[in-house]
Amino acid sequence: MKKTIGNVGTLNLTEATEESISAIQHINNVGLLLYSTETASLVPKLSIGNLGYSLRIPKDAQVINGLFSVDNELLTYAKPDQTIIINGLLTFSNDLRLETILETELSFIVNGIVYVPSALKGSVNRLIKKHSGVSVDYTGSEPKLLSGDTLLTNTLVDSYSPKTNVALNGILTLAADLDLEQIRHKIESIQINGIIELYEHQVASVMSKVTINGTTRIIPTDYKQLKSVFQLSSKSIRRFKQERVYTTKPLVFDKSITREAFQDAFTSIHSHSFILCSEDIEDLVYEVLNRFETDVYTYKDDFRFITNETWKSETLQQLESPTTIVVYRYLRFDDPLSSEIIKDHSIVLLGEISVLNEQSKHVIQQRMIENKNGLIHTSDQQERGLSNYGELSL
Repeated sequence: MKKTIGNVGTLNLTEATEESISAIQHINNVGLLLYSTETASLVPKLSIGNLGYSLRIPKDAQVINGLFSVDNELLTYAKPDQTIIINGLLTFSNDLRLETILETELSFIVNGIVYVPSALKGSVNRLIKKHSGVSVDYTGSEPKLLSGDTLLTNTLVDSYSPKTNVALNGILTLAADLDLEQIRHKIESIQINGIIELYEHQVASVMSKVTINGTTRIIPTDYKQLKSVFQLSSKSIRRFKQERVYTTKPLVFDKSITREAFQDAFTSIHSHSFILCSEDIEDLVYEVLNRFETDVYTYKDDFRFITNETWKSETLQQLESPTTIVVYRYLRFDDPLSSEIIKDHSIVLLGEISVLNEQSKHVIQQRMIENKNGLIHTSDQQERGLSNYGELSL
C-alpha cells in the first residue's frame, strides 16, 4: 500500500532504497531534503509538491533539527572527518580557542542561522562547508537560546540581563503590552530561524534588533489575534463585540449567523488565510476585510469544512441540500464516485482529495469550483488522513 504524506521538515534519503521510495505515493511539502551520492538517483523518483532546499551530504553525517551549540570541548573531542547537518540555528560559544578551531576536523552544513562571536567569525567560517541562510556575529555574553513557540512577555524580558542576545528556532510572538523601553535596555539582538509575529506599533523599536531567516508577520495595532481555526455559529459569534481581529487561520461562518450578528461582532478582519461564509453575508465580509488578497469562499445552501475525513459515496447521498465541500486539509473517498451522486454539490479544493480510480478523479474535477494548488490523486492508501513529520528517514 502506498502512502501519502502531508508535511516533512527534514527528509533524509541517505539510507533510502528502491523499496522504501516505492512505498510513498506523494509528499505535499518538504522543508529540507538530504541525500547521499549513493542515493542521488532515487530523488527524482519521489513525488514532492513543494521542496524548500535539497542537499547532498556524506552518508554518515549527523543530522540535527533545531538548536545546536558548539563549545571548545565539542571541537576538541570530535571524531575525525565528522560532518554535522544543522537544520535550524547553530551557535558558537565565546569560549572557543583559535588553536582548537584550526586543529579540529569537525565540519558543519547549515540550513538556517549561524551565530558566532565577532572575534572568531573569520576562523569559524572554515568549519562551515555549506550554508543556506543567515550568518550573524555577536559580542558580549552568549545568546539566550529558545526553541519552539515562544511568547515574549514583560516577565520574560525582565528576567534577562542587560544587553542579552536572544536566538530562537521556531516562532516568536511579542505580547501586545510589551514594554518597549525594557526591550531597548534588556535585549541587544534577536536572531530567529522561523517566524516572528509582532504588532505594528512595535516594529520601529524591535525590528532594528532582529535578524530573521524566515517570515515576519505584522499584526495591526489594537487587533485581537486569533490563533486557531474559528468555526462560528449564531451562538459562538457572540463572544466578539465590535472586534478587530487578525488571523493566519481560516474563519468559517455558519448559515445561522444573521447580518445583524455579523455587524455586531466585527468592525475589521485582517486575514492571511481565507474566509468561508454564506452568500447572505458575503457583502458584509468584504466591507470589513483589511487585506485585498484575502480569499472569500461562499456557499448558498449548506457547506462542509473538511480538515481530515474519510467518506463513502453514500455520505454524499446523505447531504440534504446542495452543499459546498471545502477541503482544507484532506478528504479520502473509500469507494468509486459517479457524476450522478455528486451532481448537486460543488468542491473548493485547498488541500488534498484521495480517490480510488481515474473515473472518480474525473468526477471530482467536474464539480470543482476552486482549486488553490490542491491535489487530487488515485491511491490504494488505507490510512485515514495525512501524516506530518519533523524528520523522516526512508
